[in-house]
Amino acid sequence: MKNPILISVLLFSLAVQGYAQPGSYILKREIYKPPPSSINLSPDGKLLLAGFADGSFRVLDPETFQVSVVVEGAHPKAITAMDMPPKMDFILTAGGKQIKVWDRTGKHIGNFTGHATTIWNADISSDGKHAVSSAFNKTFLLWDVYNGVIAQHMRGHEDVTLTVCISPDNRMIASGSNDLTVRIWDLETRQVIGTLHGPTQDIFDVAFSPDSRMVAAASGERTVRIYNVEEEKLVHILKGHRGAVRKLSFSPDGRYMVSASEDHALILWDVVTGDRIHTFLENEEMLLDVAFHADGNSFYSISKAGDLTRRELHPEIFVIRYFDEPYNEEVSADPLFEPKRKGESKKDYLVRQAEADKKRAGIVDRYYQQYLEERE
Repeated sequence: MKNPILISVLLFSLAVQGYAQPGSYILKREIYKPPPSSINLSPDGKLLLAGFADGSFRVLDPETFQVSVVVEGAHPKAITAMDMPPKMDFILTAGGKQIKVWDRTGKHIGNFTGHATTIWNADISSDGKHAVSSAFNKTFLLWDVYNGVIAQHMRGHEDVTLTVCISPDNRMIASGSNDLTVRIWDLETRQVIGTLHGPTQDIFDVAFSPDSRMVAAASGERTVRIYNVEEEKLVHILKGHRGAVRKLSFSPDGRYMVSASEDHALILWDVVTGDRIHTFLENEEMLLDVAFHADGNSFYSISKAGDLTRRELHPEIFVIRYFDEPYNEEVSADPLFEPKRKGESKKDYLVRQAEADKKRAGIVDRYYQQYLEERE
């Protein structure tokens, strides 16, 4: 398997030169040492789960990042996955060869034992009955969650299987392997019911859409492929990254997706049309994880630089993407938006700026409403 870590400075430089970036849209950012290694949201969206490279984890407020629980030394190695069941009565963490279970206060209450190699990810079903986890081998594990036992060793891939997830309707499992396939499994029979082909390099992440009708695969070939699950048909190949794509997250309504890449970029996609809507570049290192907030209007990311960042899907993003020319023409034609005029006092200029900001917000909202109407 190719080493996914070695991305050159030149590659990043080319990525920066290739994208326009009018705004950062950052709502909150904190830098941590050691850096975060995985993130997730609780099912109700009220808790932000963060695992760290030193094997510790924290539970934070999604808006303020205030810490409510911190557990040092939870794992001997970096935490690669965190999740909670719908009852939110425990926290599951994966790191090294271990999966551990903790109560809401951070007290260790149990282990899931069965992996012999480094665990790459873990996912709990939306009904809380099952979990899946993948490690550095061909077989992934299906767990009986509340009994803490292996329900099935899932064998079928021909190479290392790094990623696995359960569909939101709890009927299927998707697994992505270095054998360059995504396999769809029936959760009840535990048999392969579909095999999706296309990626030409290692598959690092798979994710179901919220309605379970589509599955997306992120890979080392720098693309995201979206498939119709029932028809086993490729719907979109999303191109735009200049490095391996490491993680994916669908918006709660399934309309959008954010992809996180080794090229230091996050890209917002329209899942229906396949459009690349916006590229977020304010990242100093490769992206390690991404997760949409339950509100659908913001998302979180972490990078190797140690940042935990929340960004807004601001209406301006969509206006610039779809109405850039008329929007800029309208703003340019209005004297209110002129730069500081000759002889204009600082006080008058600041007053005018405030008026301009208010008017700009109104213009953006008008175009955004037009976007929403045309989108439907």
